[in-house]
Amino acid sequence: MSKHDDPALVRAALIQRLKVHTRIAQQGLGPTPDQRKRLAASLPDIIAFGDRRYAGAHVVLDWDHRLPSEASLIRLYLSYTDREAADVENALKGRDREIDAGNLYPEFDVPDYGEIDASETYVGLVRPGGHEVEELRFFSDWRKSVQQPVVRDVLAAVRGHAGYERSMRERSHDNLGPPVVIGWTPPCLANSKHWAVEVWLLVDFDGHMGRAHVFMVDSKLRTVTREFFTEVQIG
Repeated sequence: MSKHDDPALVRAALIQRLKVHTRIAQQGLGPTPDQRKRLAASLPDIIAFGDRRYAGAHVVLDWDHRLPSEASLIRLYLSYTDREAADVENALKGRDREIDAGNLYPEFDVPDYGEIDASETYVGLVRPGGHEVEELRFFSDWRKSVQQPVVRDVLAAVRGHAGYERSMRERSHDNLGPPVVIGWTPPCLANSKHWAVEVWLLVDFDGHMGRAHVFMVDSKLRTVTREFFTEVQIG
């Protein structure tokens, strides 16, 4: 399997093997075959980290714990090895049993399919009757493991960027600290050719809430490929 097969594997899992939470199905919100194809087409190209390849992909359309549902969560559980894929399959089956055991009446809450361990996890939103996956986010236990040579290079790239210089001048006070490496970010979320590293620079903070300038830096080209501002909240 080549790197180019990764996006096709993910899209095929959504189209052919989508697991729909029973509370989504009971509301008649499970996507039709045509809607599955449209959802798959809306996904960006998702590729495994570094020189890895995906051995398996599990896709779940999950419940938002609301009746009627305001949106569904789409979860992509991606595995690097067959063993990891089998572990995800078993964990999902175990969650099925928990859901079935509690699914006695509509007013009873039941578990969702969150917190399943996988090599890489993506979570997005799907509006009722929608044809697009929105607000896709990436999660992984190893995301924060960025080696120091890469850290030095991406911080140098950020400090040399015009947006960084502007935010440094506009900071609300001088004790907000240096830019901080958050972790790895996939190319599809960083608008980059290779996997990127996410860096935050606080520009305002009152001890509880603030704002950060976010930079995505291509880890090989050492260039900022995306930047935006985000709210920061503690507690």
